[in-house]
Amino acid sequence: MENNRYNILVPTDFSIYSDYAFEAACKIAKLKKATLHIYHSAEIPDDWEDLSAEQRYKDLINKQRAIEAGTFLKDLKSKAEALNIDCQYHFTGGSYIQNIDEVLAKVKVDLIVMGAHGKTKNESMLGSQTIKTLRKVNIPILIVKNKVEQIQFERVAFASGLHQMDQRAFKKFLSFLSPFNVKEVHIVSIDTTSFFSQPTIIMQEALKDFKSIGDGFNVKTHFYQDYSVMAGIRHFVDSFSIGLIGINNHIKHPIKRIFQGSNVEGVVVESKIPVLSIDY
Repeated sequence: MENNRYNILVPTDFSIYSDYAFEAACKIAKLKKATLHIYHSAEIPDDWEDLSAEQRYKDLINKQRAIEAGTFLKDLKSKAEALNIDCQYHFTGGSYIQNIDEVLAKVKVDLIVMGAHGKTKNESMLGSQTIKTLRKVNIPILIVKNKVEQIQFERVAFASGLHQMDQRAFKKFLSFLSPFNVKEVHIVSIDTTSFFSQPTIIMQEALKDFKSIGDGFNVKTHFYQDYSVMAGIRHFVDSFSIGLIGINNHIKHPIKRIFQGSNVEGVVVESKIPVLSIDY
C-alpha cells in the first residue's frame, strides 16, 4: 500500500479525452502535492487469433495499443515528471472494470480522474467505462469532457436532494476544494414541483443545515425550480457560471438506480463542465 500522500488515479485509453483527464489530473496533483498514477488496461479478447477477419480488424487498434501501451505510459510519466509531479504507471491485460480492483488494492487512491465525451453511454473505454466505474468504485471520481484550461474553480455547485447522507458527501466536496481558489460554493436543490416534492419551508431549513457545514466558504443556497432535475442543474450551471459540479453517488443498488433515474449518471452524461461524483 502507498503512504499517506494524496494519490490520484487516471485511467487512460490514450485518446484525446483521456488526455484532457491527464492534463486536469496533473494540475490537481500540483496543487495537492499528490502522486499521480496512470492506468491502462488492454482489453484484447482471449480468442483474438480465432476470430473472423472482420472481427479481428475491429480489434486491431486495441491490439496495437496493447503493444504500444508501455511506450505511451512512459511518455505520460515523463510529461508528469517534467512538471515535478511524482508519477507511476500501471498496466494490466483483460477487462478494465475487473482489473481496476488490482490497482486499487495496491494504491490507496483518493481521487480518480476520467475523461468522457458525447451525450451517450455507448462509448469507448472512457465513455461507457466511466459509467461502469461510477457504479462500481467507492472513490470520488472527477469526470472531464473538455480541456480544462484553468483548474482554479471560482464558482462551484453541489447538487443535492438535501438528504442527510448528502451532508457527508458535501463535506468530502469541501475537502476536495481546499487548495483551490474558490470564491463561491452554491448548494442547489432542484424543485420539480412533482407530487413527491418536499414543502418549500422544509427544503429551506435543510439548506440552512448544509450552509452551516460550509463554514469558512462563501456558501450560497438555492431552491431552484425547473421541470426536471437534469434541466434544473443544466440551467443553474449556465445562469451562475459554475465551473464544477459536485454530487453524491453513494447509492449504487441497481433497483434504486432504476427508480431514481440515476441523477448522477444523467449529470455526467449531460454536463459540459467537470463533475465530481462523491462516494464516501
